[in-house]
Amino acid sequence: MMTVGQLPDAARFKIEAMVTANVTVGTGLFSEFSQGFSDFFGTTNVNSGMALKVNSGEAKARSILVNKALIIGANSIIGVDVDYGTTVNNAATINMQGTAISLENLGDILSAASYERAETLFTKHARSMEIAKILRGDFS
Repeated sequence: MMTVGQLPDAARFKIEAMVTANVTVGTGLFSEFSQGFSDFFGTTNVNSGMALKVNSGEAKARSILVNKALIIGANSIIGVDVDYGTTVNNAATINMQGTAISLENLGDILSAASYERAETLFTKHARSMEIAKILRGDFS
């Protein structure tokens, strides 16, 4: 998953679909208190409070985006956009979208280490889909 202005000239790909993910993270009393305490002293704490929740929300949104792309048969997401917002009750929202594509020559474009990680992800995802199918009682 990446944001690129254009794919390398050597890329051979097929556009699959737009994929989106929307995550809302609540604030909670203690997050509000700890965030206010940090704000009062002018500090930034990414290991607790709202910053931690937003970072966790981003990770969840990325996970949803990747899963949706894999389900439709894509192996890449390009043009990823991330937007943030708040709800009326001060919950934070993280919205991600991108274009899911199938790169024919993924190994020619990625570094060897990135390609190996991608292949591992594809294999594990395929296995998890097989297990989910069995758990649904579908043995075809």
